[in-house]
Amino acid sequence: MLSKNVGSMDRIVRALGGGGLAVAELTGSLGGAEQYFHYFAIAMAVWLMATATAGNCPTYSLMGVSTCTPD
Repeated sequence: MLSKNVGSMDRIVRALGGGGLAVAELTGSLGGAEQYFHYFAIAMAVWLMATATAGNCPTYSLMGVSTCTPD
């Protein structure tokens, strides 16, 4: 089992950022940049939502970072 390394405030920011990015991409609000970053934006939104839901970020694990409060 993966240990949690994403704190509660970080999870909220990731969820809001991922959801906002998904909505912006799906509604076409990114304008001209959308044609270049379409798949990247969707992948980034999925990544942010997945790490917020799981509470674990593989990139944080590689860097040795944790935003969880110590017990």
